[in-house]
Amino acid sequence: MANQDWRRRYPPLAGAVVATVLAVLVLPSALNVPQSNPTQTLEFAPIPPDQDQPPPPDSGNVERLGLGSTPTVPGDALGGDGPGLSPPPPPVPDGAGERPVTKRCVGNPPRQTEDPLSPPCVAHFEGDNGGNTYPGVDDDLIRVLVYQSATCCDGVTSRGTEARPVGQCFDLTESESADEPFTVRSFRVLQRHFNARFQAYGRAVGFVVCFDNDDGLAGECPSDEARRAEARELYATYEPFAVMSYNDCTPLTFGIEMAKQGVLNFGVQGARPAAFFQEYAGLIWSYAPSMEQQAAMYATYVCEQVVGQPVAASGNGDNGQPRVLGLLVSGDPGKVTSTEFAREAQRRIEACGGEFDAEGTYPVGNNGYSTGNDVAAAENIARFQQAEVTTIIWPKGYEVKHSQAATRVDYFPEWILAGDLQHDGQTTTRVQDQRSFDGHAFVVTNLPLYRDGQATPCEQAVTEAAPDWPAQDRAYLCGSRPFFYTDTFQLFVGIQVAGPRLTPASLDQGMHAIPPGPSDDPSVPACFYAAGDYTCVKDAASGWWDADADDDGLGCWRMIQDGRRYVAGQWPRGNITSHIDTTADPCHTFGGGLTTYS
Repeated sequence: MANQDWRRRYPPLAGAVVATVLAVLVLPSALNVPQSNPTQTLEFAPIPPDQDQPPPPDSGNVERLGLGSTPTVPGDALGGDGPGLSPPPPPVPDGAGERPVTKRCVGNPPRQTEDPLSPPCVAHFEGDNGGNTYPGVDDDLIRVLVYQSATCCDGVTSRGTEARPVGQCFDLTESESADEPFTVRSFRVLQRHFNARFQAYGRAVGFVVCFDNDDGLAGECPSDEARRAEARELYATYEPFAVMSYNDCTPLTFGIEMAKQGVLNFGVQGARPAAFFQEYAGLIWSYAPSMEQQAAMYATYVCEQVVGQPVAASGNGDNGQPRVLGLLVSGDPGKVTSTEFAREAQRRIEACGGEFDAEGTYPVGNNGYSTGNDVAAAENIARFQQAEVTTIIWPKGYEVKHSQAATRVDYFPEWILAGDLQHDGQTTTRVQDQRSFDGHAFVVTNLPLYRDGQATPCEQAVTEAAPDWPAQDRAYLCGSRPFFYTDTFQLFVGIQVAGPRLTPASLDQGMHAIPPGPSDDPSVPACFYAAGDYTCVKDAASGWWDADADDDGLGCWRMIQDGRRYVAGQWPRGNITSHIDTTADPCHTFGGGLTTYS
């Protein structure tokens, strides 16, 4: 491992964990929630635990929300009765009191699934759910539309490279066909898992997966009006309660048009400003933090551990000297959120005293293989080197040409990255020049800790719902398309906490009743919704790149302090290497290698 000496200067810090006090807003036991309107029958009361079961770690926020059940619909309708919707698993004895059990809950106190963020158990439901409480909601079905880009393909699946069918829709309440593409197969598995395990009060959730008409296949994105027209057409055809949109070109145009029809949105990709969510309050939800929240997490890390601190992880022989900062920003017009995020982070870093002596931009963001950055990367690295930049601040916009250009001129600065599902991916970072990154690169990521040998909630769900599903497909779904799981999870949490009378208002009320608080588990993010906030994750962790740390010797992000998570402004004081334990920091095995939407 060439060009690094900080490991000799900073020996392993066994057990060195800086105690940080996180302020926790404690709600009264009954929860401060608005009074229900006459049509909303959800009771906010905890279910008695099964005392024979050991309690699970109290690491998630949603599980502390006390929800009871109100009598409504026969249990045999809970899983749906169409050929594409599986019934719930057989009843097992871990419900509450003397009520019959139609949902298999886990833990003590019981929660709905093994996912630590799942809500408290509602094991059974009988009676009247209100029937058609909102467009897209019937007495036995909730319709959800998944809108997927038809550009290119899905790779690394059990079927090789799979093309996406342009302009086709697949109704997942109908029988499966043998030639369905990967996205359709994935949502069939998720539909089966979540319907079997979550409480939808006598209803099942049925997905329709649609591929757009022409998402850049001819080299240009469709016009905004064409996208809006497609949204209107699909709304008229399916009248969904909610949509999840995953398209590369003009991704928000479709969702906004749906929101104007009163359709809820889950699956917003990229960091969006808080004002955007507030403009469509209660209709657009994101698992990922808002742009301001993400920028605050990243910028406060830079302010606490970079600004005003001496160089600590350079390979240029300048460790111990004052830092000189350079800023690297994506200028890709098709990936606008990366640029907006970088400017927001820059503003916050400058506000805490950070000064940038040089800046570089590049034309192609979120791409590890394009040659479009070759010239810009060489020019930017030359500019940084001439300005004697010791530390490159890189707020999102993954690409690999800059690390390669730096190594070509024997320039080994510190790299401080903001995770964008590629910057913080194991596979994608292995494509960076390893001499450039080894021991010199650091990342701030909102992702929970992924460990070898420890199944993620997504992997657990897929294994349970489809035990015969190819391992390669499970790995691709949970490692490269994890937002399929997290967005579906957020949707089902919203449906359950909304209660039987499902509307945007009841879902909003239930989501905002989730108590705030930090996570004490590196594998579980803090997830809650503050007033006027419609985004889930509220914390982040930091890591450093070790080029030959993993079992296969190809490198991983080693997570500092065992992946301990911090809210913005609560990072421990010290330098970027102050809290590293080179022998104990675990590998973060999130795959990466996926599209980061603009």
